[in-house]
Amino acid sequence: MTRALGLGAHRSNKGDRGVEKRITALAGLTELSGGRLLDVGCGDGTYTRRLAAGFDHVTAVDVEPERLAVFRSEVAGTELAGKLVIRQMPAEQLDLPDASFDVVTTIEVLEHVRDLDASLAEIHRVLVPGGRFLITSPNRWFPFETHGFFVLGKRRPPRYGPFLPWIVPLHRRLADARSFTVRGLSRQIEAQGFRLVGVDYIMPPFDRSGLGGRIRPLTDGIERSRLSFFGMALILVLEKV
Repeated sequence: MTRALGLGAHRSNKGDRGVEKRITALAGLTELSGGRLLDVGCGDGTYTRRLAAGFDHVTAVDVEPERLAVFRSEVAGTELAGKLVIRQMPAEQLDLPDASFDVVTTIEVLEHVRDLDASLAEIHRVLVPGGRFLITSPNRWFPFETHGFFVLGKRRPPRYGPFLPWIVPLHRRLADARSFTVRGLSRQIEAQGFRLVGVDYIMPPFDRSGLGGRIRPLTDGIERSRLSFFGMALILVLEKV
């Protein structure tokens, strides 16, 4: 069922409609523009390239050299290359000056970082006062763990674990990616010196799913309703205080 719906992490994060939904949700909460942008966990630059148009200077960092190599090769010789710096570094140790960015983005990243509090502290450090922190991440109220999970050392696809994110102790033991509630994540971030300024949710994009396409009117309706908190991803905007 979940395979037919295209709920795997790669499809959800990188398909055209998945990218568009996340960018649109963020744009609905804040302007995607400014002087200096830092995209933490940029991967192959799928989102960075979309965001870069609104900024004068862009730095993109990730821990995976292979994906950074793809990013570099795809932007080489383009107009974007003139204002883009791509570097390999972890979110927990940003080799970047204090107060050097107006906006930091983490799009489907915080669920993967090794040390979440250290990463949040570093993001706070490199933001200017009043700088914005933009996040998309898995929502715990969505009933499937879209990254899959491990049982007896073998990764199982989402269809084998319905409602797993709702059973928090079991999810923490079996899943290799975090999931969050708005309340829990925002409190953890606010403890690092931020204030929450905007929240939204998105339902699955169903980029390449025939079945998903047929139920899309229903899920899009839920996304616009009071039940939106069941969405696949949560969208947060915070400000450094």
